[in-house]
Amino acid sequence: MQRLYITLTIVLIAALCSAQPIRTNSFKQKVEAAELAESQYNYAGALDWFEQAYDDLRDQRSRDDNSPKDKFSLKIADLSYQIRDYNKAVKTYKRILDKDDEGQYNSYILNYAKSLKASAKYDDALKEFKRFISLGGDAEKIKEAEFEIEGIMLLQGLEPNLETSFTSLGKNVNSGSGEFSPRENAEDGNLYYGSFNRSDAIEVANEEDDYHAKIYVAEKDDEGKFEKADPLPETINRKGYHSANVAFSRDGKTMYFTRVQTTGTEITSSEIMVSYKKDTGWSAADPIGGGLNGDWHSKHPAIGQLYGKDVIFFSSDMDGGEGGMDIYYANIRGDGSFSSPVNLGKDINTAKEDLAPFYHDGTLYYSTDGLPSLGGFDIYYTVWDGSNWSSSENLGFGFNTSYDDLYFSMNADGKSGYVVSNRPSEGKKRLKSKTCCDDIFHFNIKEVVIDLLAIVVDGEDAPINGATVKLQNTTDPVSNPTDMKYNALGNEFAFPLDSDFEYKAVITVDGYYPDSISFNTAGILDNYTVQKKVTLRPIPVEPEFDTVIETVTMNEAIRMSNIYYDFDDDKILPDAEKDLNELYGLMIKYPDMVIELSSHTDARGVSKYNELLSQRRAQSATNWLLNKGISEERIKPVGYGESVILNRCTNGVRCSDDEHRQNRRTEFKIIAGPQTIEIVKEVKRQVQKN
Repeated sequence: MQRLYITLTIVLIAALCSAQPIRTNSFKQKVEAAELAESQYNYAGALDWFEQAYDDLRDQRSRDDNSPKDKFSLKIADLSYQIRDYNKAVKTYKRILDKDDEGQYNSYILNYAKSLKASAKYDDALKEFKRFISLGGDAEKIKEAEFEIEGIMLLQGLEPNLETSFTSLGKNVNSGSGEFSPRENAEDGNLYYGSFNRSDAIEVANEEDDYHAKIYVAEKDDEGKFEKADPLPETINRKGYHSANVAFSRDGKTMYFTRVQTTGTEITSSEIMVSYKKDTGWSAADPIGGGLNGDWHSKHPAIGQLYGKDVIFFSSDMDGGEGGMDIYYANIRGDGSFSSPVNLGKDINTAKEDLAPFYHDGTLYYSTDGLPSLGGFDIYYTVWDGSNWSSSENLGFGFNTSYDDLYFSMNADGKSGYVVSNRPSEGKKRLKSKTCCDDIFHFNIKEVVIDLLAIVVDGEDAPINGATVKLQNTTDPVSNPTDMKYNALGNEFAFPLDSDFEYKAVITVDGYYPDSISFNTAGILDNYTVQKKVTLRPIPVEPEFDTVIETVTMNEAIRMSNIYYDFDDDKILPDAEKDLNELYGLMIKYPDMVIELSSHTDARGVSKYNELLSQRRAQSATNWLLNKGISEERIKPVGYGESVILNRCTNGVRCSDDEHRQNRRTEFKIIAGPQTIEIVKEVKRQVQKN
């Protein structure tokens, strides 16, 4: 039987859970439940149980550093990767691997690198893939790392698709739980797609819960926007089955789709069905014949033309393929029956998963994880010349991202269509994470292409790689969300623009002062490239200071000399990054250490207000550490207001702002864990270096 994967089938997202865990279970019961859920490919349920078991371990403060907490953390990281919570996976892998001086967890570097790649942190991913390869070991795993590097190298040669814009279809279509296989029917102009249409996790164990995917149809309003979608009747969405993956005949009156039956998280059957449009609606569906269905799984139908005849393309794992799901086609006879299926061959199909074919005007589009990709699944295309298919090519940026990109379809006009992706977007509904679940995006190919080409260099006109550029439409920011790009391997950034708008681009890169450029596209009516060179100034390297190692005991307050705040503000200033990174390093070095992170204000203002302000400041510093992966239970934020003044600047005393600023500080002290720790401190005199 085939298993349920979030991107490989129409059914059951990774948020699929068993019944909610009972928090009073013993540690052993939680581990057993986690292992059982994982063996059933219920990764979200397993993650929940493992996190509870890990919490039990973490509460046992007497355990030493050789306790199995790290192994549970790595299990949590693996499962987070499986359910596509890549940010959480990256943080968890990094926390463990950074302190693994003996290399006992080297085997996890591969998944860490894949998580980085899926998060579009390509330069960091490249380093980790190369590190994994350099360590030797499992030959198959090394091949996997080399394959992932091939995908990263695609960055240097792919076209940016500047003529194409992408927009999420929004809440009337997209739900928190995942959508797939969008198709516009040329006959009625409506959008048909598959969806779980849920905002909560699916509990398969709950027999009363109708968790099955259904085919929905959305009509357009007078402004061309989709209205709230409705499911098709039970003649199509048969109770107890999953239905999705719609395709239509050229006249729009014949509908093909996939119907899947499951037991738990296992697919027991997957067949292609056919229905006909009558005056009363869509007819009851029947399985298609011709050997397309059988003791295997078939899905993802698409209608096209070969040798002057209508054909049906589809994906199947029937015997005789290249491995995994392959793409096949069969002729559609005049009476609606089908010829025997034909495999499209190894020039298109791979040893992995080849899915979601779509044919338009001589070109076959499909998604695969068996060819080098920017992330997980990428959309590829191949062109039919009347007798042969061309070599498959990556469809490029925009269509493909560091995430999973599938279900390409194009409308009859050849200028618009749809893709499905778990990429983040403005207003995206979250179920388990911002990248767990798939949404439908509409794309539009512009006739007039206006674009920005930003080139980032240093003061000597040398290229600066690894910059991030955020482009803002300042004329209409509400309708045009900020577009952000990161180029790990180059210094050029291309963005599509619209005519008659003002824009601002902000450029940042580690080690340089940020800069911005502003421009407009007023009066541009033809193809045009706005080219801007951005010169960044390097941040001077701080002079070296002599250092000493200081021993700090429990409950001893340690002042963090760089964490100050502007008057009446709780925002972390850029200078604070150094001290917070050092504190983060201590939290990693001493994994059982629990701290009080306190903040103080100066004496100006009302005492009660200052107390609340300092609490917000302490929480700001705490949030910074939480975002780096430190557990909330290890930090107690406390605001002392103006109750502890370090200098003469008490109430009523006139002082300079610099004097007041000394009191707007953050400190920490150990309240549980090690009795003493060692801190490297800078001596206040500069040391002459040879």
